[in-house]
Amino acid sequence: MTKKRGNFMPIDGTFELLAGLHDDNQAAMSFLQKPVYNLDEMDRRESMISLVYSGCFCIKSSKHIDPQQPGMVYIDGKATEAPLIEKPTAMFGQLVGIIVRKYLLEYNKEHEVRYAGAYDTDGIEISEFIFKLKTLPRIEPGVKYPEHDAIVLQAAREGAVLLKNNNTLPLSSGSCVNVFGAAAVVFRLGCLGAGKINPRYGIRVKEGIEKYSSLKLNQELYDFYTEERDVFPPGDMVTRAKDLSGTAVVFITRGSSEAHDVPMDKGGYYLTDQERELIRKVTATFGKTVAILNVAHPIETKWIEEYDVDAVLLTGLSGMAGGRALAEILDGTVNPSGKLPNTWAYDYHDYPSAPNFLTKDQIAKKSVGAPIQYATTVYEEGLYVGYRYFDTFQKPAAYLFGHGLSYTTFDTKLKSAAKTDACGTQMDIEVTNTGTRAGKEVVMLYAHFEGGELEQPDKRLVAFAKTKELLPGEAQILCLEVSEKRLKSYSEAEAAWIIEPGRISFLLGGAPNRTTLVWSVDVADKIIVSQVKNRIAPPFPIKELSAKNSNGTYPQGEMTKVYTAEESGGELPFKNSRAAVGGDGDVPIEHTVERLIRFPELVKDPVLVEQFVAQMTDYELARLSIGGQTGWGIEDNGYAGTLFNEEALDKYEIPDYFFADGNNGLNMFEVNIGFPVSTTVCASFNEELSYAEGAAIAREAKDMNLHCLLAPALNLQRNPLCGRHTEYFSEDPFLAGRMAGQESRGFEESGISSCMKHFFANNAETMRNTNHSIMSERTARELYLAAFETAFEVNKPDTVMTGYNAANGAYCSNDEELLRGILREEFGFTGYVMTDWNGYGDEGMAAPLAAGVSWLAPGSPDDTLVTPIEAALKSGDLSRARVQKNLVDLIKVVLKYREA
Repeated sequence: MTKKRGNFMPIDGTFELLAGLHDDNQAAMSFLQKPVYNLDEMDRRESMISLVYSGCFCIKSSKHIDPQQPGMVYIDGKATEAPLIEKPTAMFGQLVGIIVRKYLLEYNKEHEVRYAGAYDTDGIEISEFIFKLKTLPRIEPGVKYPEHDAIVLQAAREGAVLLKNNNTLPLSSGSCVNVFGAAAVVFRLGCLGAGKINPRYGIRVKEGIEKYSSLKLNQELYDFYTEERDVFPPGDMVTRAKDLSGTAVVFITRGSSEAHDVPMDKGGYYLTDQERELIRKVTATFGKTVAILNVAHPIETKWIEEYDVDAVLLTGLSGMAGGRALAEILDGTVNPSGKLPNTWAYDYHDYPSAPNFLTKDQIAKKSVGAPIQYATTVYEEGLYVGYRYFDTFQKPAAYLFGHGLSYTTFDTKLKSAAKTDACGTQMDIEVTNTGTRAGKEVVMLYAHFEGGELEQPDKRLVAFAKTKELLPGEAQILCLEVSEKRLKSYSEAEAAWIIEPGRISFLLGGAPNRTTLVWSVDVADKIIVSQVKNRIAPPFPIKELSAKNSNGTYPQGEMTKVYTAEESGGELPFKNSRAAVGGDGDVPIEHTVERLIRFPELVKDPVLVEQFVAQMTDYELARLSIGGQTGWGIEDNGYAGTLFNEEALDKYEIPDYFFADGNNGLNMFEVNIGFPVSTTVCASFNEELSYAEGAAIAREAKDMNLHCLLAPALNLQRNPLCGRHTEYFSEDPFLAGRMAGQESRGFEESGISSCMKHFFANNAETMRNTNHSIMSERTARELYLAAFETAFEVNKPDTVMTGYNAANGAYCSNDEELLRGILREEFGFTGYVMTDWNGYGDEGMAAPLAAGVSWLAPGSPDDTLVTPIEAALKSGDLSRARVQKNLVDLIKVVLKYREA
């Protein structure tokens, strides 16, 4: 079998598909989506095109609009404000962002929207556009799927992290809440992109306080911020507020979206000047100040001490019950129990990954003249991601991984410990509530290695557990188990997972800098946990950060670069073709049954699966390997893709099979469940809760006739600017893997396939289709692949999705050593592999199939993508046996939940 090189260039599938939403007629104005509006969406899908469209309903113009003469929008006959006019894009043309969030305030009401007075860039007035925009009705909490609503609420409660509390929270019962900041009104419940939710209701700040607490909202201040401006109110309003309460509550929010990394500037990672000035004035005016962080990624923290903020509560993006959970925590009826799944530095440049993370602005400065085609991102920080860096190098951080306060106190101690194998252990940990309020506590166990030759972080998480809610004085014993595989390290020299001779100490606590030594074991001789092969070596040696030799090893970012087509020679820089894995029998399956086998027969007799595939022609094999279409059109329901089962495949009676995004809810056009984003759920450190989330989403997915959810996403949070930080779980691979694995198990035990993604090292959204992640093999295996390996220990999913990116010399979707060697041979994966949307790599359409991909997503209803695969099969450049094997894996999963 050979792989034929081609000039195929990957494209951003998400944007391409969204571009197809508009009506292609030549009218001046047309819709991208149906003219309906969900009041509980802070950011609609259009915001993914540009984050400036937050709060807008977008329409498309066939003419370029003069930004100096953008016209005016009238809602129900009343002038509102001019629309947002951004520079036209190649995919979408001219978009018109009609600001509606501030003006549409009632559920289930139809409004007349008139857009008039705009001129195009030729100075010609554009005809006015009038349409009806209807707000959706609201489904009240508990009316539909009440048991699911209860889980959503629990996730919002347990995912909140109390970062700081100087005797300020909870607020006194019945007290007034003086809200400051536009984020009190624009309180986000979820993110954009694949992790987006379309919730059937959204409890935000106002409703949460008024309906679910004893507290009273300062309505005057709240109304002041409906203009969505971060300014300090007039003096008389502030005086009245101080008379009601001496405490102020300031809100900060950030939107987050796939396809957009967080800007490394004000309004992104850093506070805006307006936010900073607002906080300065609030803290100078009020006796106590509480900051509410409605964000899902770390932001700067110096301002907390600079302005002496008394309490800081991280709500995250907390799902459709987020406002209720917030009010209950402020009120004290709920005790916060979340812990940080990532480290919050004082400043962005404190992260060792910062020199090797290309921002959009940095790329723009380098793209003067010829356009940029590729980027390389070198992971010079190596093993030292998140707390592993800050703890090992004793770099001060505002809040380390594992940090989180409570309204009560706990005593945690080791009750007993015993070795379970050569170095594994089992411990019973007793947790006692020693305070005055009921609450839950998280126990974390870290391992410290001494005496070996391999580089090691000072500590790494090896076990965790969470208590039930403990009443004052109540105790619970938690059992923590640590096996050999939790303690293994990868030796590139030996191509093996090993445990070196020396002492392994176990430390109990929360954040790694606040731990206590409780147990240790001595390893006399080296243990070979598993012998493997070096399969994904980098294309050049990486000089990584080293605690053993810190001088001269701190990341400099010299090899992280962008390339024009001329500079790269028209192909991926540092391309490193993998050797074929071989081994699983490239012998075509012979068709021995002399009749047509249809899919319904497989349901009764799954043994026929191989014969079902064997009977297909080259064209039919190629056609089934390519997806059919998406449901993202204006008249569709929002599903992300479907198997092709029509025309030439119709005779096989393959059933409809629908895919949808579903990290924290179903990214469909019909309203449904809406959980907090993944990193907020992960902050709960509650595996049972993550499983319950998966089960609840799956049950609603079945009711929508969906079959596979493109979730969970579990890439590591390497850098806080990554746009998919919200969709991912943690900076720690063990925590991320456990929590993601439980969600996946919840999906599949409830009858819906799970797709773990993005395999692997998809750690930036800027240039994500042409970004090349380069790291040592040890770093790849111990961090970025380890999250998936750990998740598989909980639940081996039905399918895995490859990343858009390349890693260590090859695109993930084209890397046979990755997909067949590591994923199947080492991890024991038996499901099927799909690509990300249009993430087919750079070697032509046949290359992903040759590497072990079963399904190219989303595909196309015509034969544009099918023809080159059929040609490769006929020429022998693509093994028929390989494609048959791929499709057998796919059909087995399609069969999995169907009853005879």
